[in-house]
Amino acid sequence: MSFPFFQTCKKEKTGATILAICKSWVAPLFENHPLIDGIVSFNENELKGIRSTGNAGRSLRALELDKFYLLSDSYRAAYLAKKSETVHRIGYHGQGRSGLLTQIVSRPKKKMHRSQQYVYLLNQSQDNMDIKISGVQLSKEEKKWARNELAQLGLSQPIAFFPFSIASSRSIPQLKVLEMLGITNETILIFGGKEDKAKGNILIKASKKKNIYNVAGHYDLRDSMALISQCKGAVATDSGLGHISANLGVPTVSLFGAGDSEITGPIGMKTIIINKNVHCSPCINNKCYNDNDPLLCLNEIRSEYPWDVLTDLMKNPNSE
Repeated sequence: MSFPFFQTCKKEKTGATILAICKSWVAPLFENHPLIDGIVSFNENELKGIRSTGNAGRSLRALELDKFYLLSDSYRAAYLAKKSETVHRIGYHGQGRSGLLTQIVSRPKKKMHRSQQYVYLLNQSQDNMDIKISGVQLSKEEKKWARNELAQLGLSQPIAFFPFSIASSRSIPQLKVLEMLGITNETILIFGGKEDKAKGNILIKASKKKNIYNVAGHYDLRDSMALISQCKGAVATDSGLGHISANLGVPTVSLFGAGDSEITGPIGMKTIIINKNVHCSPCINNKCYNDNDPLLCLNEIRSEYPWDVLTDLMKNPNSE
């Protein structure tokens, strides 16, 4: 969702050196990208606590930054910017961080996608937002490696499946996942992080199907992106990998539960969002508090529906 910001920044700040300052786990997204001149990343320990975050911020002083745009709304991000002694620190208010900023931008009055909110920091014109999709950049070598890796697994154009999310309210319920896997005859490649490896193995064992493979936790993010780029389609929950597949141009169907798809839906020309909009959605909670109908938002989706939608999308990428 930050790529439209970098696109606009590159266009409006001609000649400027643009750096992405981020957490180390997300840095691979920005590698080899023509919009970004450099990446400064910090690991979890370097941003753990006020003292460590302050030290991280002070390490940025050597860069002599002129402007620091805060896409994150966190206090930590603002404190990092303050300690960097950047002349102009621009962001939205909130979390008691206003005193750390030099320019506080009032939030847009109308509801808009988060990618537009980021661009709004650069240009507070709601009527003139030229949001362009700028994709993750993969090299020819990375794509070739991914094709060879899939060949070694005996796979050709599988469908990527991302059932897991950091938030339990956004993860597809296990029984629903098993129902979905039981319906399709497609070759399925399950992706996820290291913490999802065991869950993926449980799904394969429970499904008793031979056309399902689990690669969750087997590859780093860069390799996972390369593998996803070689899949013919993707079915995703509300997760980072769903955003990545959509951004890569892979036909992607995203199932939304607790999240508000109007604000955080994935951006892509071949993307369709399934959102049942039940009485309690969007709740924006990381845990479901609907005791009577737990995860009703996701359980209401018929198990065959995502596959049907994806099949139509792959046949006709311009369908809605």
